[in-house]
Amino acid sequence: MTLYSFIRNLKLSPQLWFALVLFPTFLLLTWFGLISYKEGTLITEHGNWLMLTSILCLIFYIGIAAFYIKKITNRLSNTKKAIQALSAGDFNQTLQPAGNNELADIEIAVNTIANQLAQASHFTENIGNGNSDAVFTPVGQSDILGHSLLKMRDNLASMKREELKRNWATEGLAKFVEILRMHENIKDLSNEIVKNLVQTLNATQGALFLLNTEKSQEPILEMTGCYAYKRTKHLTHEIAVGQGLVGQTYLEKETLYLKEIPEDFVRITSGLGDANPRNILLVPLKVNNDTIGIVELASFYEFEKHEIAFVEKLGENIAHTVIAFRINQHTKALLKESQEQAERMQSQEEELRQNQEELQATQEEISRRYNSLFQQLHELNYQSRFEQLRSITSTKKRNIEYYFDIIRSQIQTFAENKMLISAVKEFKSAFYDIQKTVSDAELEQMKRSVKGYYIDEFIPRLNDNTSQQAFADEYLPDQKTALILQYHYISNNIHPTGQKSLLDNVGDNSEYSRIHAHYHPVMRSFLEKFGYYDIFLIDPETGDMLYSVFKEVDFATSLTTGLYHTTNFGTVVKEAVQSTDRNFVKLIDFEPYDPSYKAPASFIACPVYDNDQKVGILVFQMPINKINQILTGDNKWREDGLGDSGETFIVGSDYKLRSIVRELIENEAEHLASLRKAGYSDTLIRQIQKSNTSILLEEMKLDSVTQALQGKTGTQIETNLQHEKMLNAYAPLEILDVNWMIMSTMKEEEASMRINRLKENNI
Repeated sequence: MTLYSFIRNLKLSPQLWFALVLFPTFLLLTWFGLISYKEGTLITEHGNWLMLTSILCLIFYIGIAAFYIKKITNRLSNTKKAIQALSAGDFNQTLQPAGNNELADIEIAVNTIANQLAQASHFTENIGNGNSDAVFTPVGQSDILGHSLLKMRDNLASMKREELKRNWATEGLAKFVEILRMHENIKDLSNEIVKNLVQTLNATQGALFLLNTEKSQEPILEMTGCYAYKRTKHLTHEIAVGQGLVGQTYLEKETLYLKEIPEDFVRITSGLGDANPRNILLVPLKVNNDTIGIVELASFYEFEKHEIAFVEKLGENIAHTVIAFRINQHTKALLKESQEQAERMQSQEEELRQNQEELQATQEEISRRYNSLFQQLHELNYQSRFEQLRSITSTKKRNIEYYFDIIRSQIQTFAENKMLISAVKEFKSAFYDIQKTVSDAELEQMKRSVKGYYIDEFIPRLNDNTSQQAFADEYLPDQKTALILQYHYISNNIHPTGQKSLLDNVGDNSEYSRIHAHYHPVMRSFLEKFGYYDIFLIDPETGDMLYSVFKEVDFATSLTTGLYHTTNFGTVVKEAVQSTDRNFVKLIDFEPYDPSYKAPASFIACPVYDNDQKVGILVFQMPINKINQILTGDNKWREDGLGDSGETFIVGSDYKLRSIVRELIENEAEHLASLRKAGYSDTLIRQIQKSNTSILLEEMKLDSVTQALQGKTGTQIETNLQHEKMLNAYAPLEILDVNWMIMSTMKEEEASMRINRLKENNI
């Protein structure tokens, strides 16, 4: 490229060319002036001229530069405003390019962009107004916006065409909905369907074939409607299944569309006669997967996809209508037959009505007498059952009261026994001397052993029967004597828990061991013979347990000041200690007792006197098993006359059971399920299951229980917590120191079983 060509391509304005020439001139003159000054020629004529010329050039250059800078700044400002207008959507701002330079090129480009955007805006406005034929020419292949607008126009046009097709199909279906419901004759309906379908699709001719299974042994497709060249053809035409296009379409159950068919093809295989259209459409009329007919259309023009889809959709509606029509026809036939039968029967109705009235009066009288008879049977049965339950309750009541009287007499008699008096005095002496024979080191070893028993044996068993976590330190005794005796007779006892009473002599040569070995076999024999849970000897001065047959963790502790002084055991001991009555006997009601692993425990206590001196307190832990044995007849409820559902139980003043219910013994799983259904908590149900007892855990909040606790005796039919109707016979128990009641009960369903069966068999 030559220097001239390069300068021409710069496209600089004359003003810029002038500035480019003047500025070097100014620099050259200034340089000469400085050279002259440096060489000492400033005062010469040439030096003065050069300096003056440089100053004048500088002033002139500054003026020219300021003028053209202002002009360029104005053009740039106008260009900026035009661009801002474009960004704000104003495409009417135009610039006036001047010269052939960079600024002019920028102004021309801005005008071009504004023009293109204006055209695009006008184009989109036309598209928005529904003009899908609007014209727009992109600038070039790289005009992304232009091509996108054209694509948008084409898409909108396509969507509009699709919408027109949908609207056409929707309007057509709506039109045929009216046609399908305005005819009650299948022939007229078929002709109307074909006629309107041919006209809607601009077809040449059409026919409707419906399946007929009544004319012959083999099903046929019968033409029920035909339309051709705008006139109805009254033709009789039948096609066998599988014959021709119609028969094949019926078998294949799929739409068949043929185009450009031969001249004689329709005449040979079609069911439409002698016309020779070039396009054939056959659509099966289907309901679910069953085909009931065929629509056949012929046209000189091709069917479009949306038209075929329209006919297929309409075919479903036609099929449903035809089925409904046939059902209605069948229903009308049945109704007509029914009406004829009704007319035949009407003549007999009056006679039957009179006979029925007489029969009904007779039946009502029989039913009244029948119900009255069974009502009397029920009442007699209830009286019989109540008498039976009352008798059982009375017998069990006497037995229980007599048993508790025996216990009171037995404890008093045993307390007066010389052997027992001697045992109390000897145990008392040896009890307090045993700690003198044990060193501190031995005591510490014994304490560790006892604590180990609590951790490994007692606490796990206790936690199994309670919802609150217990710990060994809460129960470990701090009395030295208690630790020593519990070591010898519990933790160091070779017999397992529950059989500690089998140990007679621990072999430590202590006085207590000798006395224990002497009296323990006798005390154990007494306990086993009369079925007591445990027997205790208590020091009346300190409340210390001097002796126990069963050896639980309350052994050797104080019942007046120790860990268990607040229990019902501690309460009855304190009353016996404080009483001055030589004949004092006190029974205390059941409560959960920790040393017995939260099992219900009841105690009876009396003082032991040596002449006039109270030397001890004798306590029996009440025998639960004996009480249950009396109530259940040793689990022989049927032999007692209580059948499969009856039982006898005791309830305390807190409405909680004092005996074990029958169902827990016979069918634990079913009983626990019934408790869960009645609303018992899972924690309480687990406790009943683990302890295998109902005592203090199950409630009997019944009106009959309230009546008995108030001292009344009677019978009553009630509904229990399991929503079962029960026959109850109740009475108060006359046992000193406790307020209990006794009840015998049986399910009403069982009590009335025979009468109900008799009634069912005679209905």
